[in-house]
Parts: sequence; structure tokens; C-alpha cells
Amino acid sequence: MLTSLYRKRIAAMAIQLAVDDPPLVKSVIARLRKSGEIEPDDLIYLDRIADRWMRIARENRKRARH
Repeated sequence: MLTSLYRKRIAAMAIQLAVDDPPLVKSVIARLRKSGEIEPDDLIYLDRIADRWMRIARENRKRARH
């Protein structure tokens, strides 16, 4: 039971990091894939979250200019 709670907390922290600093998350995932430490399809969920928040930030910057 304690392990399950720990895993949930780690997952929540990883998701929050993908929201707070998507370029960092994407670069770490890319490095892990390149080094072979993770499979190419591992961490796709975090990669997508980071992409989404990068898109949101881009759209917000565009709106702020107009």
C-alpha cells in the first residue's frame, strides 16, 4: 500500500513538472531515449502533456501580443 502511494506521488510530481517546465521534460525524455535508458514509446504520456503545455504557452504569448 505504501508503494502505491509513493508511485502516485512520483507520477503526480512528474506530471506537474511537465506542466511547469515542458521544455525541460522533453529534453530529459529525449536524452533518456537517445541513451537507451528508456524505450522509444516510454513516457509518451508525459511527452504529450509537455507538448500540450508548450502549445498553450505559445497561444498565450500570441494573445498577449494582440
